[in-house]
Amino acid sequence: MPQSLGPRQPFRESLEMAAMDESLLQLRAVWQKDLFENVVPFWLDHSLDTEYGGYFSALDEHGEVYDDTKYMWLNGRALYMWARLYCDFPEASERDQWRRAAELGAAFLDKAKDDQGLLFFSLSRDGSERLHLQRKPYAAVFYVQGKLSYWRMLKVIEDEGGSHGEDAAAVLASAEAMFETLLEWIEDPSKCGRPPAAPSNTTKLADVMCAASLSLDFYHLSADAETREGHKRRIAQACADVLRHYDASKRILVEQAGPDGVDYATPAGRLFLPGHSIEVAWFLLQMVEVAPDETLKNVALDAIEGSLERGWDDAHGGGLLYMMDLEGRPLVDATVTNDDKLWWPCTEALIALVMAHTLTGDDDRWGGWLRKVHAYCYDHFATDASWYGYLKRDGTPRHTAKGGNYMGFFHLPRALIMCVKMTGPRYYL
Repeated sequence: MPQSLGPRQPFRESLEMAAMDESLLQLRAVWQKDLFENVVPFWLDHSLDTEYGGYFSALDEHGEVYDDTKYMWLNGRALYMWARLYCDFPEASERDQWRRAAELGAAFLDKAKDDQGLLFFSLSRDGSERLHLQRKPYAAVFYVQGKLSYWRMLKVIEDEGGSHGEDAAAVLASAEAMFETLLEWIEDPSKCGRPPAAPSNTTKLADVMCAASLSLDFYHLSADAETREGHKRRIAQACADVLRHYDASKRILVEQAGPDGVDYATPAGRLFLPGHSIEVAWFLLQMVEVAPDETLKNVALDAIEGSLERGWDDAHGGGLLYMMDLEGRPLVDATVTNDDKLWWPCTEALIALVMAHTLTGDDDRWGGWLRKVHAYCYDHFATDASWYGYLKRDGTPRHTAKGGNYMGFFHLPRALIMCVKMTGPRYYL
């Protein structure tokens, strides 16, 4: 079990600011200003429910709450972000406010659990009514992520000589127990209300990477050698598993793979989400720091580039398309957003491109893409108070809400934090 916080492992050695590309430093200034002057203040001012705890996510353009339902995977994600801000920026003047924001969400998160251990997707504002059970494992992912980040914050408070009145060991234990439950749900979907796993041994990219990314978090926060080794084995297995989702001819990662790899015979096998492929690729770059594999590192870099090339919509002014059938056939589960431009694929692209740039130092390969994605984001999504989330294909807003039942305080601030820190003197994952 984790015993103490300890330093997180550096993604790379310290960067000399004077040696960095000047345009990258200019982008960093934009990201830092956006994070601390626009995005964080908007969500701090409007999303906290100081009466009942937890967080509102359905915020309109001006921050007014238009739905007071508590969407719990967004609550877990927001808890993660507030605690991370507290840990990552110890000299910030707003740090005590971030701590209070995290404390508001930590206890409320447990209201989503029922007596059988299932996690509900949404609750009434005060948490007294469980409204919707989404029979997928992903609420558990963000429960674990939120609780683990909160535990990290508690340990930082202790290490700094402060007090918090929480049972830190119990917080950690709740994260560990839910992680084991999550792994069971992935192995046997019937345990969270889905049909049993098909005998074909198909895997979903999201399942592989959610388990791996949480193992990565536990690995970095654990001081116990045996525990770290166990998480390292899971990370190494995920690295092997994700290769079955890689189409080397297209240089992309697809959503579903069979035991022999990609298979385009079914709509599920042909489904490609550029943003998710890019997100998984930067996860892989983190994972090969723990389980070194030069081949897999190159696969990750190629998947970033290949996904951008295939997903970027030059014909309609740029931006990443949300999803597509790789043979151009109709999408079986097409939604109103299949041709739209969503905020989160672009934020994942920013992370991946900055990571690739700082890892390789290759501005010729990554600099142009980074500046192109950045320009699209700040020409179309960004406002002076957080970002729009959903654009039509032509780049105009589909609506002007800043949050909803799937968009909250997570992808955007995570991207800005990571981009700021990766282009600073030293970056900790």
